[in-house]
Amino acid sequence: MGNIEGRYFVAGSSASQDARFELVDGLAMIRLADGSQTYSGEVALVSDRLGNVVRKITLYDGSLFETPDNNGVDELFDVHKSFFNRLTHIESSVKLVAILAVVTMLVLFGAYRYGLPILARVAANVTPTSVLSLMDAGARETVDRVIFSKTKLDDKKRAVISVLFEDLKKQSGQIDPPLRLLFRDGGILGANAIALPGGTVIITDQLVGKAKSDDEIAGVLGHEIGHVELRHSLRQIYRVLGISFMVTIIGGDSSQLVEDVIAQASALENLSYSRKFETESDYRSAELMVGLGRDPYAFVELLKRITLDKGEKSDTGWLATHPGTFDRMATVKKYVNSLKP
Repeated sequence: MGNIEGRYFVAGSSASQDARFELVDGLAMIRLADGSQTYSGEVALVSDRLGNVVRKITLYDGSLFETPDNNGVDELFDVHKSFFNRLTHIESSVKLVAILAVVTMLVLFGAYRYGLPILARVAANVTPTSVLSLMDAGARETVDRVIFSKTKLDDKKRAVISVLFEDLKKQSGQIDPPLRLLFRDGGILGANAIALPGGTVIITDQLVGKAKSDDEIAGVLGHEIGHVELRHSLRQIYRVLGISFMVTIIGGDSSQLVEDVIAQASALENLSYSRKFETESDYRSAELMVGLGRDPYAFVELLKRITLDKGEKSDTGWLATHPGTFDRMATVKKYVNSLKP
């Protein structure tokens, strides 16, 4: 048997009286301050503990007993192991709250750092071709309007490069999305090449002008084909825009808002890849070049020349789209050596 002090409210009344609550053989007994008993029966409901909020004990006749004695209620009804009691205990411990805060931040970081990329890769692999085509069209329209202009390469040069591209396309076996080559004046991007999410590869006049051999150009094209095959552009977009956007796109939402977002995002995200994505595409370029019997190192030499022409003396990158030029040289050479029988 035990008792707790508090206030008693008769059913249907807002007036309260000082009273004592007792629990005898599982039955509740309410005694007023003058010692008289006003209720004897079962308890209908006991509110959960939440910080220092007053506890409420609802009785079967509709009357109510309130008390600030949280510990007394816990002892009386033996609810020490309930979720809210455990939560209150945690909240009262500054050290424990600090530890949980750190753990929460680590979990969130891990989800963003590792979980989101995994989800992005899975989502990219199951994204419908129709969505990829929409992204590709939007991206082409954006970069043509903002960055590129009409190519100035002569028909003969474009024909030679187109043959190289067709050879690489056949060697890659890429079907969905289908590969397509476009020529553009690079404008502010200068010597560059980009791969759009729907399979379009764009190479600039300036990059062609810096190449000293067909193999150098082929290596660049192989690199961009690698981006398409591995769906790097789409994975970048999903990583930036998050899980809800993945679900919306894969679910087939074709609203104008979605169309606008994917068009703009695809255009912008294609201008920046992670080092991991760049390395994967470097490897794919090397594989395609070796498969065609072409020089896989030519691509590396072109990167070096572009980097030096820009006046870079350290590992600062091949434009914004291709970071880490100098360490990539060693990485590509090492990978090419591993391909040799």
